[in-house]
Amino acid sequence: MVGCAAWAREAILCVVARQSPKKSKGMNSKYDFRIIRILRRRLSLTLQALAARAGLTYPTVESIETNKTLPSLKTLDALAGALQISTSDLLGLAERRLVQRRKAHIEPRSHSTRTDKGLEKCRVARYDKGKLIRVAAQTGDYVHVMGLHEDVHEFCYVLSGCVELRVEDKTYRLQEDDTILFDGLLDHSYTQIEAGEYVTMHIPKDVRIIEKLLEAKPEDAAEQ
Repeated sequence: MVGCAAWAREAILCVVARQSPKKSKGMNSKYDFRIIRILRRRLSLTLQALAARAGLTYPTVESIETNKTLPSLKTLDALAGALQISTSDLLGLAERRLVQRRKAHIEPRSHSTRTDKGLEKCRVARYDKGKLIRVAAQTGDYVHVMGLHEDVHEFCYVLSGCVELRVEDKTYRLQEDDTILFDGLLDHSYTQIEAGEYVTMHIPKDVRIIEKLLEAKPEDAAEQ
């Protein structure tokens, strides 16, 4: 097991070695080591203090932290130790993550099933299988939109009013600032007890879907 763990660690770290040359004015890397600044400040360390703790020179650490230089595996190990995290965790935090911004819209009826009701009350922002849904409803309104659901976990956060959530054969009465989490594939519906708003969030069970979104080209809200 120890040998397998060591092999996996080396495989991860070797990705760094396959990046562009160590010094480049316009370094285009998969990694953004400015995260080091955030991590050292959490430990109340100056650049000089971090360099001393890692056994490195000030110029070396400054160059890595500002993305002027890619660290060697040995240097990455030293920095991770000084920052009190594992080398693989530091590498994971340094992976570039882009921002995705989407506009919420009323869904077309084509995205619903025959048994769905209340779709017109839902404003939906889609992130692949992930979704953010805002519902503004009046007393007595009923929302049952299983056609929007895939293999996801569902969060609900009540912003105002009161809503009754039915999940299979159980019901939950939720009021302002109440939250709940459940398996989104279970048949469920919302009945508005008192006029208000709530937000539901669909989180894909396969987190790699979200990771791929954050690695993709950003999409501007105006284009959604």
